[in-house]
Amino acid sequence: MDTAEQRQRTAKKLAYPLLLAIQVFGMIVFVWQELPEFEQMLLNPGEQLPKDIYSDLIIFGVFCMMQISFWCRVLYVPIPLRRSNSFLNLFFLFLGRLSFIFGGSLFAVVVFRHLPKLGRGADVLLATERGMIFVGCLFALFCTSLEVERLGQAFEAKKT
Repeated sequence: MDTAEQRQRTAKKLAYPLLLAIQVFGMIVFVWQELPEFEQMLLNPGEQLPKDIYSDLIIFGVFCMMQISFWCRVLYVPIPLRRSNSFLNLFFLFLGRLSFIFGGSLFAVVVFRHLPKLGRGADVLLATERGMIFVGCLFALFCTSLEVERLGQAFEAKKT
């Protein structure tokens, strides 16, 4: 094997943890950023949150960062780990499922509690903009949880 191939393999092995870390970091930032708004929706269902362009830009940036990392990993970087380890297999599968709990609970609060109580005076344009960002971020959370589950599957015991 020549050195160019070795460098490419090494780069891909280093790229995987970096891309996964970016996705997990984005997930943490999303949850941290959205917790106050989540609390507001729980306490005041139907009350439209004030426009906060700074928060919306952060969340949109996090969404883009997570999606770029996810698709780069899926399209160009294979999972470098393929070892049998039952503990890591279950641990990462658990984390993958656990990581989407916030997204699922946020979806439930928004769709089943907040939206039905929204008044007629709500800003439809703002609600549409936030709704699109919301759905995009839920998709990014889903992709990250799927990626963590794929890592868990890489540690699955080989069946003989």
